Amino acid sequence: MIRVLIVDDDKLARKGLISIMPWSNHDMIVVGEAANGAKALEFMERHEVDLMFVDLSMPVMSGMELLQVARQRFPSLRSVILSFHEEFESVQSAYRMGVLDYISKVRLESEDDEQILKRIQQQMTGEMPHRSAKPPALSAPAPAPEQNDCSREEEEWCRLEQEWRSHYWLYNESVFQRLCKRTVEAKVSFRRLEGLFMRVLSQMETVILLAAELPSDANDVRSAVEWLRDYRKRVYAQVAASPNFTNTTTSILKAVLFIREQASNTLHAENVADHVHMSRSYFCQCFKKLTGSTFNDYLRQERIRAAERLLCETNQSIAWVAHAVGYNDSKYFSHLFYEQTRLLPSEFRAQFHKVDE
Repeated sequence: MIRVLIVDDDKLARKGLISIMPWSNHDMIVVGEAANGAKALEFMERHEVDLMFVDLSMPVMSGMELLQVARQRFPSLRSVILSFHEEFESVQSAYRMGVLDYISKVRLESEDDEQILKRIQQQMTGEMPHRSAKPPALSAPAPAPEQNDCSREEEEWCRLEQEWRSHYWLYNESVFQRLCKRTVEAKVSFRRLEGLFMRVLSQMETVILLAAELPSDANDVRSAVEWLRDYRKRVYAQVAASPNFTNTTTSILKAVLFIREQASNTLHAENVADHVHMSRSYFCQCFKKLTGSTFNDYLRQERIRAAERLLCETNQSIAWVAHAVGYNDSKYFSHLFYEQTRLLPSEFRAQFHKVDE
């Protein structure tokens, strides 16, 4: 059983949370409550607590101060934060300290309580195997169709979460566009996506040094994705203007910009490594690790993307397009284009014009 402590200076908020959440359905029990961080620490000195729900804004000792102290004093304790939208900066700082999740007080009444606790329980039991659920019976009945649908949606969410966390989307335009499209089309709750974006971007902030805060008027999946598109553009603008080559992430982003600019020319890994002041072998190693692609594969993708734009925007011949993106042999270019898109260049252009009519 997961032992829970509720910490909030608002007595009604504490009582409300304790009463409305289906704790027992998710192997949880509320063992106590506290009106501020100091009282929470006193309680935890005398009682075993596994999970703490903590409000960030409290007198005497704030939620952030409590998290910092508890992290040192009770290293096995896990936390979920309660916050309002205007506290995004504090929420992101809390994520960097390892909190499991956050619950927006503004949206608490409209959220699915079962899903909130289920998500938290999964993270807790994943970290504490001895609390895992009993193994299923050998002859368990087949799940109902709606359970299958739920399972498929959860699997899709896990895949999306993994891809957003990989950060390949930051470097690879094709990966980013595809991931945005899948996220908008998936049956994902805005609050869940919001939490994921905050965790992903808080990890990047220490390296990118660009504040990331979802605007308060972002209230659906599409607006959150559009905001992330804008954030990514701002990252590239900052990197392009920066003379800094000491940071690996920044250097690889500079390499990506250089590849985009020079993709139509003869370009080798040595050229790009020199541009970002790295040895060829170290550059190739870092490039593959951060982008998920080898240099040659990435260059090929960039050239095919450039070719797609030219095929859509001009009426020039296939040979001209091939030459414009760095290929003197139009047959070889058509072969590579087909490998990437499963269409010949002429078919791609015809398909685009058909959609455009």
